[in-house]
Amino acid sequence: MARMKAGRAVIEALRAEGVEYTFGVVGTTTNSIVTEMYGRSDIRFVDTRHEEGAAFMAYGYARASGKPTACITTSGPGSTNLLTGIALAYKGRAPVMVIAGDVARDYIERDGSQAFDLVGLFKPVTYSARQVNKTERIPELLHDAFRTALSGKRGPVFLGIPRDLLDDQTIETDVMAPETYRAVDGRIPGDPQAIQRAATLLAQAQRPLLLAGGGVIDAEAGAEAVALAELLDMALVPSYGHNDAVPNSHRLYIGAPGRRGSGEVAEAIHHADVILALGTRLSQSTTYWNDSVINPRTRIVQVDIDLQEIGRNYPVAVGIAGDAKAVAQQLLQALRQEFPKGRPNPAWRAEIETLAARRHARLQAELALTGDPMMPQRVYPELRKALPRDCMVTIDAGVAPGLSYDRLHFDLPRTLFNYAGHGGLGMGYSVGLGTKLGRPDRPAVSIQGDGGFLYTSQEINTAVRWGIPLVSIVLNNRCHGAEKYQQQRFYDGRYIGVDLVNPRFDRLAEVYGARGFYVTRPDEIADAVATALAAGGPAVIEIPVAEYFPPPAPTPGGH
Repeated sequence: MARMKAGRAVIEALRAEGVEYTFGVVGTTTNSIVTEMYGRSDIRFVDTRHEEGAAFMAYGYARASGKPTACITTSGPGSTNLLTGIALAYKGRAPVMVIAGDVARDYIERDGSQAFDLVGLFKPVTYSARQVNKTERIPELLHDAFRTALSGKRGPVFLGIPRDLLDDQTIETDVMAPETYRAVDGRIPGDPQAIQRAATLLAQAQRPLLLAGGGVIDAEAGAEAVALAELLDMALVPSYGHNDAVPNSHRLYIGAPGRRGSGEVAEAIHHADVILALGTRLSQSTTYWNDSVINPRTRIVQVDIDLQEIGRNYPVAVGIAGDAKAVAQQLLQALRQEFPKGRPNPAWRAEIETLAARRHARLQAELALTGDPMMPQRVYPELRKALPRDCMVTIDAGVAPGLSYDRLHFDLPRTLFNYAGHGGLGMGYSVGLGTKLGRPDRPAVSIQGDGGFLYTSQEINTAVRWGIPLVSIVLNNRCHGAEKYQQQRFYDGRYIGVDLVNPRFDRLAEVYGARGFYVTRPDEIADAVATALAAGGPAVIEIPVAEYFPPPAPTPGGH
């Protein structure tokens, strides 16, 4: 065993798990940890301008790279500022470890300065929240935290370390490899009898549909999902916010579901007689949690890594707890025994193609939209011209960015990032920065409205200091669009708190040292995006757009 400082023991445990970046703002209770990264290139501390930005960046990094990361923050508000971002990691299944340097134990439960029940505060938005009670237990509890964060359904964990267990403390410890304290290989297969029942049901289906969820991305099961769809001519649909789970260019792909998705997809789901829900919770955003989207007569085969999600929102014909990739491979093997060359379904395939063509025609018609400022729908066909196939796109909350779900095109996994059912306005810019750190080989853009952009725009400074070449596209409609629409429709146009007065965002970027672009015509968008991506540094493209009050959500069921 080696004797080392407690702070170094923390860093060595992170490095053993492959953590390359940590995120946060320095503080007196964590100096004994962060200073152990001084002069190192194998693990770095990204100092953000606010802890919320750190949590959002960590989420983006973890989702883009598929690897764990950590936020390191000081006591009191230094840690409570993380809560919104860690809640996003909780909803979005991102393995983010929170290491909070807490106040000394003498001040806990005595209303000491910056003393809060951090364990209690983080418990609802993490898979595990614990406090170290002895310096010698730091490595053990870090190992346990990683075991929790990376086993089965991934997610954030919290570990508080009181300052008196860190400062000037040393311990005897060995740096252990992850495989010595947790399973690092292997996938959980489904029960063989359940697999056979599911295969039989799918083989008998006349209008089968494969709903690919976030579990498909987590398990890297996109190829298996496509193979299953092709084998039985299944309609191919991602769950809400996971458009990148399956290639959007595939002939069986229709579009994205949900309030910001397409009515054509809602029609396909409602008409399906069997749904293979692969790696999805059948969430509210996808299904509305009522019978108007999923027909009560539809039979559901649900696959999820989390046993508690099976049948939680809809009754299932067959429930299979297991890894999406392993289960999909089992289903393929069972179905190929009966259909070695596949089972064509020309009638259903023709209906799928008709729905996809109808959606395409609807979007093509938007090219005729005119106005000054331009309608926000006109932005997206121009973006599709400019965004590379492997470009990572982060979509903030808001009406104008929300148009992305039905209008942008994704063919590769881990290229779409969003608020994951969290709904947190303002996450877009910082999450986009994290995605670029997580996959530096891919271009990255973020799409925000003007309201969301100013939540964390101070992190432009972080992007400039760290040289992170994120291109941020700000659709400026000078209002909180969804709320203004609601006040117009239901509150007699008594507008309050919804109209915004903004700076010029391109000039704000330039003040910070980034590139700024200001675009007023659709035919300027593609060139501006291509120029910004090629510049190799942080950039902000402001596009003034008209206020857009969305029509009522498409009525599911095709009516």
